[in-house]
Amino acid sequence: MEELCGLGAAASLRGEAEEPKQGSVLFLGGNEVKSSAVVKYSSAPPQAAFARLQEKTDLKLPPANWLRESAKLGPAGTTILGNNKKSKPFSSFGMAYDFIDSVGNDVDVVSDSENIKKLLKIPYSKSHVSMAVHRIGRTLLLDELDIQELFMRSSQTGDWTWLKEFYQRLIDQKWQRKKKSKEHWYQKAILSKFLYYSINGDGAAQPVPSTSKQHQEGPVSGESDEAGRASWPAPFEMPSSLSEDPGASNQGSVPLEPSYIVGHVASAPKEQNLTTLFNDGENSQGLKNDFVRNILWTFEDIHMLVGSNMPIFGGGRYPAVSLRLRDNNKPINVLTGIDYWLDNLICNVPELVMCFHVNGIVQKYEMIKTEDIPNLENSNFSTKVIKDIAQNILSFLKSNCTKEGHTYWLFKASGSDIVKLYDLTTLCEETEDKYQNPFTMPVAILLYKVACNMMLKKNQNKKHYGTIRTLLLNCLKLLDNGRHPQPSCAFPVCHGTEERCRLVLNYVLEGLKSVDSSVKKEGDLPAADPSTPIPLKYEDESTSGGPECLEKQMALFLDKMGSFQKGKHSSQSGMVPGSWQYKMKLQLILKSSKAYYVLSDAAMILQKYGRALRYIKLALQCHDTYCCLCASMLPEVLVFLCQCLTLCGDIQLMLAQNANNRAAYLEEYNYQTKEDQEILHSLHRESRCQVFAWATDLSTDLECQLSVSCKCYEAAYEILLFSNLKNQNPEQHIQVLKRMGNIRNEIGVFYMNQAAAVQTERVGNKNVSTTEQQLWKKSFSCFEEGIQNFESIDDATNAALLLCNTGRLMRICAQAHCATEGDFKREFSPEEALYYNKAIDYYLKALRSLGKRDVHPAVWDSVNWELSTTYFTMATLQQDYAPLSRKAQEQIEKEVSEAMMKSLKYCDVDTVSARQPLCQYRAATIHHRLASMYHSCLRNQVGDEHLRKQHRVLADLHYSKAVRLFQLLKDAPCEFLRVQLERVAFAEFQMASQNSSAGKLKTLFGALDIMAKTKSAFQLIRKELVAESEQISKDKSSAENMSPNDSSAGLNKEEVLKLLSIFESRMSFLLLQSIKLLTSTKKKIGGINEEEAVLKTNKQVYSLLLRATANKSMALLERTEVILNLLEQLAQNAEAGNGGIQ
Repeated sequence: MEELCGLGAAASLRGEAEEPKQGSVLFLGGNEVKSSAVVKYSSAPPQAAFARLQEKTDLKLPPANWLRESAKLGPAGTTILGNNKKSKPFSSFGMAYDFIDSVGNDVDVVSDSENIKKLLKIPYSKSHVSMAVHRIGRTLLLDELDIQELFMRSSQTGDWTWLKEFYQRLIDQKWQRKKKSKEHWYQKAILSKFLYYSINGDGAAQPVPSTSKQHQEGPVSGESDEAGRASWPAPFEMPSSLSEDPGASNQGSVPLEPSYIVGHVASAPKEQNLTTLFNDGENSQGLKNDFVRNILWTFEDIHMLVGSNMPIFGGGRYPAVSLRLRDNNKPINVLTGIDYWLDNLICNVPELVMCFHVNGIVQKYEMIKTEDIPNLENSNFSTKVIKDIAQNILSFLKSNCTKEGHTYWLFKASGSDIVKLYDLTTLCEETEDKYQNPFTMPVAILLYKVACNMMLKKNQNKKHYGTIRTLLLNCLKLLDNGRHPQPSCAFPVCHGTEERCRLVLNYVLEGLKSVDSSVKKEGDLPAADPSTPIPLKYEDESTSGGPECLEKQMALFLDKMGSFQKGKHSSQSGMVPGSWQYKMKLQLILKSSKAYYVLSDAAMILQKYGRALRYIKLALQCHDTYCCLCASMLPEVLVFLCQCLTLCGDIQLMLAQNANNRAAYLEEYNYQTKEDQEILHSLHRESRCQVFAWATDLSTDLECQLSVSCKCYEAAYEILLFSNLKNQNPEQHIQVLKRMGNIRNEIGVFYMNQAAAVQTERVGNKNVSTTEQQLWKKSFSCFEEGIQNFESIDDATNAALLLCNTGRLMRICAQAHCATEGDFKREFSPEEALYYNKAIDYYLKALRSLGKRDVHPAVWDSVNWELSTTYFTMATLQQDYAPLSRKAQEQIEKEVSEAMMKSLKYCDVDTVSARQPLCQYRAATIHHRLASMYHSCLRNQVGDEHLRKQHRVLADLHYSKAVRLFQLLKDAPCEFLRVQLERVAFAEFQMASQNSSAGKLKTLFGALDIMAKTKSAFQLIRKELVAESEQISKDKSSAENMSPNDSSAGLNKEEVLKLLSIFESRMSFLLLQSIKLLTSTKKKIGGINEEEAVLKTNKQVYSLLLRATANKSMALLERTEVILNLLEQLAQNAEAGNGGIQ
């Protein structure tokens, strides 16, 4: 218990008046306090001018319209005028429900204006104060707690006895009901008649004949205490329309549409869910907002949502006035002045019209401005004190009313200056029946509504989830599953994070238990032991029929979905459609499905694919049960089903791609929690849960897993298609088609790789097997369908990738048709040419699909490389295995040349990328092959001198380009050396046809110059040999364990030895020929200094070379060193030699 004393002793705070704003905002209160008000809702008719009564009008006589409904008054009737009806005990809850956005955040207080006035008059009044206080977030709800009414009810029904005993023990031991005086009812009747007189249309008082005086006296004397008292409800029980009797479920109940259960796990159900569940409860408990006006009143820094029924008149000079009746013989006291002042502040009324009477006879009228009311004679009060009182009371309540959902009692006894605060919820919990508090259900509903409203706001940040969860948990604390099974089921705390999904499932399970226990047909069902795990189906693919069986299962699934669309449904447990159990179970099942979906998605991110498959299986089992129960499938539910199937397809694909961890995934898949088992048992009361078994079984066969993944995506697509959801959910439609294209690519690659493996194993049989052909057809069909999927959504990049894979498939087909006989008999076949050309067509289509490199540079470069490779392979095969039995040599050379040039076209040697060295090597190889081909043509050709010259120029051109490109590469010394040796051979061939000594010498010096330029290649070879030698010396133990192939992995020693021997041979030949020619030339024309120097050098180099080649025991590294030294000597005299010849 908390106490508050000395409310008027707070320090004063001077405020400034503000100008009125547009609309319904008005600033009143003078220069000491700030007050503004906004009318949020009003059911009052347009303000009518009041009728000024003539002097001597007798208010004891009733007017002709007394107590009749009037169009000027609107539907509110007498409540709007007399203000003589006490507010209902839950009046603040009605306002809070209507303005749920304001509760918990923006508003400090929600209450009837009468309660606000009563609190602010506490320091001036000796009257008792009794109010119920509830806290929702930062908002306090204040309601009158009529102790006399409660205790009268307790005497009649036995309710509230715990509070009566507490009151008598601690506050008033001799409590007895206090009756209102006859004078009280007389004054109320006079006021009521005055207001009815004031709304007469003709402006004149029209009393009824005096014969009706007796009729007039009747209501006054006959009114009893019951007339002005609001009836208090009993503690909330389940309405009859929500009875457990299924037969009575359709009587008086409001149909519950399934739409309220749609949304993500992290979102709230739509608000009609709660409205439908508790309509009857709200009506029976008086939870409606019956105020004529709801006003957002800001008094200083306090924001209040206030309900008011004060009559307001207008018209003429007075656009808004309040009308008051006063006995001229009784001065206005402070309490009355505060009452009038606060009413006008709250309702935006700038003036007060006072009608004075003596014994019911009208005397005069007086107009008073609102800001002048605090200064009236005998009614003078300080507005600063009122402001301080308000701030003190609010601070006191917020400091002590700290527990959401608790009912606090603010009480001040008559004649006392002390305000006390009791926690009635704690007191009630100490009794035998802790749910006797009638505020329990209204508070629970409000907590739920505020939480739902926060969740439904899209701009809410995740930081509010803690607040939402607290609101819902406090709501659940107030509910008893036995008394309130349906609301307890409706309130799972929904969150979207993995850690809280289990909390969701805990609440769902509790709700399912409440529903199942209330279904009377439970005894007719076969008993199930919740402690016995339900086996999750698992079978080897070898016994299940393979992918072919999926077609039948898919057909059955789609047929079942069609029956859902037609509204066929049944419940094995005997639940009656439309009953609260039926509605709640639908909601809970869908919530559990979404919770399992989130858990599956989280496990997928963690790469726990077995766990992910188990959760998505549970999600789809929940969905299966939902489909069995639901009369019609809402679009949102079907979209969620598509999401589940799509995720299931993703999981099956990941399982297929990570087959190495299958044992771990199987263990994760078979694990079950007790909670999951119990939820499954509840589902099996309604359905066998096998509709989606084809999608969620864990297979051991890779092909089956890929097929299941594909069927999941196809099922999702079919649902979007036949439900006409494609256009309403374009993003979902695109995602499904992308996944269909991707899985068909995966399956196509799978079959393609299988075909390549079969081809590799095919030894000694040149014919293509039937198995290979079937695998090609399957692969091609998958690629084709995938391309259509991507093209339908304008995904050019992925379509290009699948076209590229189709090209690769065509190349595999071409390779399968190559002859397996000996190389001498082998020829490039027409079938090979056919498939290579098909591959080229698909690569060109891929480039056309992309359009330009900017669309996706990496894919563009990849397609170009594959296209270049295909041209190169085809040209190489034609060159190496020329089909001379079918084509002429010239035609073959032409086709090879064209293919090689096209390969060069798509081989980008200039763009800097990881593939650039490969492109340079490919281009160098092409130029080398073309040069070799023209060289060969030149050697074998006889006759046409023009063609021979053309071939000579082309050979020289391509040799030069090959050398330039190989020089750019730092890892191809052997290739560079081979090209240079071919160039030397080409020079030798040319020299053989030359007759003049000068011409031959020139050619010889050119060939020797080519050999001198091979220095860089030998330097690279030496570098690798030295590195290998150092490594062996450094770590002998590792050298002993190293296999021959491990050493110098980048250098083929056998190839180096072969090329070195050829090099030594040709160098020796060229040096010998140069020595002979130089010697003979010297004898004929006399000595020339330059030639003599060259001759001397060549003789020296030739001598050294002969000695080196004669030494057969010389190591490779040493031989390389010798060659480098000889090349160095040749290079020094190259210019001198060339100069001498010229």
